[in-house]
Amino acid sequence: MSNKFFCPLPWNHLLFKQKGTVQACCETWDTQFKPAETIRATANLDVMKQLRLDLLDDDTVPAMCHKCSDREKFQDFSVRINSMRIHPHWNPESARAVTNADGSVDNFHLEHLDIRWSNLCNYKCRFCGLASSNMWLKDAKLLGIAPEKQLANGNYDPKTGIAEYDMDWEDLKTHLPYVRYVKLAGGEPTIMAGTYQLLEEMDRVGNRDVMISLVTNGTTVQYGKYDLLELLGRFKDVRIQMSLEGMGARHEWARSGKKDWEVIEKNVEKFQLYGTANNWKINVHSGISWMNMFHLADFVKKFDKMDFVFNMVTTPKEMSIVNFYKSDLQACSDHYAKLLKEKNNSRVEKHLFQIKRVIDHGLKNTKEDIDLNEFRRVQGILDESRQQSFVEAYPEWRKYA
Repeated sequence: MSNKFFCPLPWNHLLFKQKGTVQACCETWDTQFKPAETIRATANLDVMKQLRLDLLDDDTVPAMCHKCSDREKFQDFSVRINSMRIHPHWNPESARAVTNADGSVDNFHLEHLDIRWSNLCNYKCRFCGLASSNMWLKDAKLLGIAPEKQLANGNYDPKTGIAEYDMDWEDLKTHLPYVRYVKLAGGEPTIMAGTYQLLEEMDRVGNRDVMISLVTNGTTVQYGKYDLLELLGRFKDVRIQMSLEGMGARHEWARSGKKDWEVIEKNVEKFQLYGTANNWKINVHSGISWMNMFHLADFVKKFDKMDFVFNMVTTPKEMSIVNFYKSDLQACSDHYAKLLKEKNNSRVEKHLFQIKRVIDHGLKNTKEDIDLNEFRRVQGILDESRQQSFVEAYPEWRKYA
């Protein structure tokens, strides 16, 4: 048997988390496990062996993979689909050829490296938390969240809230010649020393014919002695994923808590100029929540020369469109249907269609009994702590504040 839901990542990839744990990929965060002594031994832990067997011999989707399966029902993008494009030489037949009866592989090499050095960040996004941003330390305590419990397995400093993955660099270096894809995320990877150390090491061993994918909030292009754009420019294929959900006051409320939108705009322009000259692929990754769903149209029109990838916000659940009022979702769907009848360039039209598709998925799956009390409680505490106002950022939602 050959599973139609095949994914190459269990054969060539591990995700190293700032919490001191490892995952099969970035979508399996509800199945994290402690690493073994070496990278190769970690790749052959029981959880990884079983995942390989499930993907090869079971016509059902492995439970660990439900996020990609769910996402593919309403959009043409998922981590699995992207991984198939990045690693076309992997398929059920080539994977079966190197897989032992117990699901282990004898010569595991990291071809696809995803590493989160730490939770060091300069933002404290509303839909994030301490596990991905040390800036959340104060607010986590205000909300009654125990930091030590969230970051129990990491190299954690309770004073700064920073947790780091204790990487064995000598072990990692043995895999670097095989790496074909590197994903750097955080926290904010552009303010982490490990990011620059890894890129310099890749350059030193001559592995420049590699795809580098950087997930960034767009705040930093210079780190100490390093010019980020120049360093990235040494590699053949660079992909920049800028995480942004809106503009101006809405951006500042949702992400930074700072008056820094003008800085972001300037850095977006720098990435675009350098990226165009070096044939980089740059896109904006935006999470669609009920708060920003109407305004994404203005966003894609503002940056009409950029590509966007849209994902539905699922956590915290009180921000998700599947936990919002059907009448508002219907109004939003109608809003995008109207915009799609207007004259737009092909890129904007594509993005408007993608947004409407996600909204319609939310409309189809939303619940009847909506309760925003948890949203009001949490955001009220955060507004007071950060001296911000949800109503000032999103006056159209005053009735739900």
